[in-house]
Amino acid sequence: MTEDDIAAASGLPLHTWRRRHGADFRARVKVVDPRARLRLYDADQALAHIAGKPIPTLPSAGPHPSDLLTDKEAGALLGIDPSTVRAYASTGYLPKGTDRHGRTWWPRHAVDSRRDAGDRRHQNRGQQPGDPRNRAPRPRQDLRIAEIAEWARRSPLTTTEIAHRYEVSDRTAQRLLAAARQHATG
Repeated sequence: MTEDDIAAASGLPLHTWRRRHGADFRARVKVVDPRARLRLYDADQALAHIAGKPIPTLPSAGPHPSDLLTDKEAGALLGIDPSTVRAYASTGYLPKGTDRHGRTWWPRHAVDSRRDAGDRRHQNRGQQPGDPRNRAPRPRQDLRIAEIAEWARRSPLTTTEIAHRYEVSDRTAQRLLAAARQHATG
């Protein structure tokens, strides 16, 4: 919980809660991660303090699969930069994450499963010699060429007639006519 959540659970505006109860609360209930920029408190401890009950001890410090990780923590776990974590989430390589407290968080189990699956994004080593993808591009068959060749056999043609009939530019008409002549001889 954030201090805003705790103030709301107390039924007070945040500034009033901070002025009346903030110092006492911070002295008794410790933040979950003191290195984090956002102060987050354990919900059970915070609610016990609000109710005036004894404050329970924090759960074991070991990682839990449902822990929410920031991009920095997820990046450290995956061995990548935090910006790469955000990029992975936007491309679907990681789940989108959950927006809470103005930040995006990823569940530990999702990050762990991504790490354990290995990096499958760069499995392709590229084209190798003998790879069928290394062929030269296939020539495209333009159906207009055979039509123009047949038409040219019957009567002489000009590029203007071809441009008008196929609604193409003069330069394209010249190319089509040249291809049709080559088609007729070949």
